[in-house]
Amino acid sequence: MSKTILIANDEELLRKSLRKDLVILGYEVREAADGEQALEELANDHIDLLICDVLIPKRTGWELLKAVKSNPKTKNVPVIVLTAKECGTGHVQGVRAGRRLLYEQAFTKSQLLHGIRLLFEDHSDSFSTTAASN
Repeated sequence: MSKTILIANDEELLRKSLRKDLVILGYEVREAADGEQALEELANDHIDLLICDVLIPKRTGWELLKAVKSNPKTKNVPVIVLTAKECGTGHVQGVRAGRRLLYEQAFTKSQLLHGIRLLFEDHSDSFSTTAASN
């Protein structure tokens, strides 16, 4: 059975590009253009991984992460948070509470795909932060 990944990002080109790569790798992909749409997808479908941008409309990625982690149905869904800006300590603490991956500044698609594979292979509550520059 293939894993289902939800991409919550308001940049349609990024969503479509990630979708293409993830489908090729055998994943099922759902898309959401904002935080509210992402919560609807999470409520209606079984989602194995959430990839969300920090700066999305209607609910920020941080608000979405908080909602996901406070819901008993979704609290164990792994989350990868994407941000184009450098994060302060408070945001890293927020992701640390979710025990998932944070990609800040510039990241490559291959780094993101590698992170996805790691999350599906890793059954521990470990936390990783990747700050990559091109």
